[in-house]
Amino acid sequence: MATAQLGVPYAWGGGDRLGASLGFCDDENGYLDGVCVGESTVGFDCSGLSLYCWYRASHGTVELGHYTVAQFHRSAPVERDALAPGDLLFFSRPDAPLHHVGIHVGDGAMIHAERTGTPVARVEHVLDVPRWAGEFAGARRPGPAG
Repeated sequence: MATAQLGVPYAWGGGDRLGASLGFCDDENGYLDGVCVGESTVGFDCSGLSLYCWYRASHGTVELGHYTVAQFHRSAPVERDALAPGDLLFFSRPDAPLHHVGIHVGDGAMIHAERTGTPVARVEHVLDVPRWAGEFAGARRPGPAG
């Protein structure tokens, strides 16, 4: 599911259970070089991508919120050595707790929508990449709402 989204543009606020959607701009996000591109871009942000992929892959039984923190709290913890394709990888830093989510796709790779101006992309050996390893906040596995 996630692999099929490679190359789709990043759109702040974009994506829902039906697929890529028009994004928007807020006080800080959705801008590229000072220009609001979010409101004219159809695509995904990080949590929109994960909610879409999980909804589709689960045939509608897993519905995640469109917010990284909500997705973290609605999923069960997974140890790093037990990662399976589809698990969600969460990232934080002191100035932005739980600021990003990506989808583990096996062999240490992640597919994610990183930021305005970039397409959905695959990162190989993500937890060996210093930037991502330094921000790794844990992995979670969504399941049907109970």
